[in-house]
Amino acid sequence: MMAGRKRLGPTPNSPKNKKNGSRSSSTNRALAALMLVAFIFSAATMFIISPTVARSIASLDNMGMVSEKDMNSNQLRSTSTSTSPPTFPPGAPRSTIADLITWMLSERDKDAHTQHSALSRLEDSPPTPLEFLPGSLSLSHAQTLQHCFADPRIYGKHVQGNREDGSNVPVSYSEKHKLAYVMLPKSGSSTARYMLKNEFHARETKKSLQPKEFKRGGKMEGVEVISFVRDPLSRFFSQYDEAYVRTTPWQNPGSNTPHPFPYLYENIHTYHDYEDIFCPVSTRKSRKDCIYRPSKENGTLASRFERFVQEYDGRDPFDIHLTLQVPMMSSINGMPLHMTQIYNTTDSEGGWKRIANQFLGENALEGRGVIAGRSFPRRFKSDLVSVETQRRICELTLLDYCCLNLPLPTVCLGQHYFPWGNDAVRRELFCVLDAKGHIQPGIFPGIRKS
Repeated sequence: MMAGRKRLGPTPNSPKNKKNGSRSSSTNRALAALMLVAFIFSAATMFIISPTVARSIASLDNMGMVSEKDMNSNQLRSTSTSTSPPTFPPGAPRSTIADLITWMLSERDKDAHTQHSALSRLEDSPPTPLEFLPGSLSLSHAQTLQHCFADPRIYGKHVQGNREDGSNVPVSYSEKHKLAYVMLPKSGSSTARYMLKNEFHARETKKSLQPKEFKRGGKMEGVEVISFVRDPLSRFFSQYDEAYVRTTPWQNPGSNTPHPFPYLYENIHTYHDYEDIFCPVSTRKSRKDCIYRPSKENGTLASRFERFVQEYDGRDPFDIHLTLQVPMMSSINGMPLHMTQIYNTTDSEGGWKRIANQFLGENALEGRGVIAGRSFPRRFKSDLVSVETQRRICELTLLDYCCLNLPLPTVCLGQHYFPWGNDAVRRELFCVLDAKGHIQPGIFPGIRKS
């Protein structure tokens, strides 16, 4: 008689099996706990997601880049159309949108064709733009500018200096170093002129900055085009001061064209009248004391500045010094000119040293430094300017913040703004990547309703 088959492994009641059962039970409890944590985290994330992120993800859903198993699209859409302000401020999910936009606009994954596929889907999708915060992209100033569109219907009057189609742009040009510099008013241009003339032997001329001219065989092949940009809020203060003096009645006595904001010069008929306001007679020994001394005005000039900011539509600058930076690096059709590198005036000396090291050799400016540009104290007291006015300036200059990837100053952060067409909901300033792959401000400049 054949012996029965031996049972493989322990019997149900064996000590070894009991031990394994205990281990399995512990593992199951651990997995259950992890699943509970994951569920709570997912629910919390869906609860705090901001309307901006919701709209952006809804756009991705339209492009076929988000599936229902990844995100409940119906819930997202209902969130995005809500008219009540969000309970919580925008949080970490927004950076995900910025990272996605960076990936779509960069050269990453080009070989796998994923970049072009993503942009193509965006163009074919319904017009729901991706939204992101100014300064949140992982792109340089120049890289971001190349994807910008300065709508000429809005910013056309900011394209000054005979830029037109970009074929005859004023630049400082060094033939020896194949270097062109685009001057932007109140963005370190005085320093640039000095450095280019004395260190690079550049001359003032006009060149075509159309992108096609920089391709192989083009007239500008091998030429690098650079510039410096400045924080738009700080720059606006300096712009106004410069434009104010250049357009005064005493500077243009024979002009038959009335000033668009005549109240700026009410009871101010000469420069001495103006000087007596920011440098009162009781505070000086002679007028020479007024040249480099901080303003002593009593708020007269600051209040007129604030009124101007509220009444200015941001579309028709009355002087070239009030132009935005992005249109001055664009052609009249709103498309960007060719820019190789854009530096920031917050590190002017460091920027010029890097430029010198690249074109003149290592340590070319060692021991000499970089000269400071022409600078005079502000004639109106900027510390008297209200927070509301500063936020209005950020709204007027949002194109520069978005298209140069500049972060908003702290005073302009938060839900203080009314998007056009919806005066019921306040929200933060934001940028968009539209269906054509162009970066634009989320709120365009204009005169606000009183």
